[in-house]
Amino acid sequence: MILARQYDREWGNSGIPGVQTCSTWTGSDGDGGYLAKFQAGARFPKHAHHGWEQIYVLEGVIRFNGIEMRAGDVLQVQEGDQHEAHAVEEALLFVAHHGGIQILE
Repeated sequence: MILARQYDREWGNSGIPGVQTCSTWTGSDGDGGYLAKFQAGARFPKHAHHGWEQIYVLEGVIRFNGIEMRAGDVLQVQEGDQHEAHAVEEALLFVAHHGGIQILE
């Protein structure tokens, strides 16, 4: 089991303006999970996936390829899929993934 307590979280700069991340777990073969905080208007550039990704919107509103998602919505991304993200308002996401990504822009 892996326990990540809220008070122990360390948020860091993701390298994308307006987006902070906090790792919740890291496994082998590109497995992992993290929380992502988007400021309103922040944009994660278009990228391709080398494995699957599942995104759960915890708070706020965000668009993936023009599809608006709100708290409680889940997006499943398959290997080879491409998408970008744009925060309509402040948003908090939980992301679980297998494999890395390649930025396309």
